Amino acid sequence: MPIKNAIHSQQVYDPTDESIMAEQELCMERLYAYNHTRPSEHAKRAQLLKEMLAECGADCWIEPPFHANWGGKHVHMGDYVYANFGLTCMDDTHIYIGEHTMIGPNCVLATANHPILPELREKAYQ
Repeated sequence: MPIKNAIHSQQVYDPTDESIMAEQELCMERLYAYNHTRPSEHAKRAQLLKEMLAECGADCWIEPPFHANWGGKHVHMGDYVYANFGLTCMDDTHIYIGEHTMIGPNCVLATANHPILPELREKAYQ
């Protein structure tokens, strides 16, 4: 099974695969840019969210810092979503946030897990 299929189908995979790491690094660069915007750069933040997220509805806002394994690439937000400071999305696969959702500070939305079997844990698989 191709590694990208494994990520989204609850299969165990090696997160250190070179193709995954290269794509993930590009996502993390955009996330870094978002987290380093100035408070007055509203338009820049809005544009970066549209580039970073899988879906970004109308009037979505995430207060920096925002943390995400894939820089938000697998995060889908409906219209009018507000996330307070410190949102963490373990977006190894898709996260869906509905319209008119308000997320409190330091919230974690997690889709990933690590295997229980010691031989798979030793390989650092997800």
